Amino acid sequence: MSTQNSPKDVPSEIAEYTGVYTVEEICIACSVEQGWITSLVSHGVIEPLESGGVKGTRFAGASVMRVAKAKRLERDLDLNTPGVALALDLLDEIERLRSRIKALQPILDDRDV
Repeated sequence: MSTQNSPKDVPSEIAEYTGVYTVEEICIACSVEQGWITSLVSHGVIEPLESGGVKGTRFAGASVMRVAKAKRLERDLDLNTPGVALALDLLDEIERLRSRIKALQPILDDRDV
């Protein structure tokens, strides 16, 4: 592994991956094939830190979490890769909106007084 934290040691739902991972490491951690990772990259689901050919490509630790989430969406909802990309975009937007609401809540509470 490229980092001290082994993705296989901690469930992806609770792990905070740090460091840099290769395609092979992500494939092992998330039980996916390299071609699927390539498809996720082409659909903008994950972005490489730099490209060194398919095998030399490295990804930030957050990509491990995103691939694991993408795999669950594919499996649980029977989505194709474009569907996974859309679902992840929508989930990201929901999270952004929730964060904005949380940040604005004190202002809204003050106006109610």
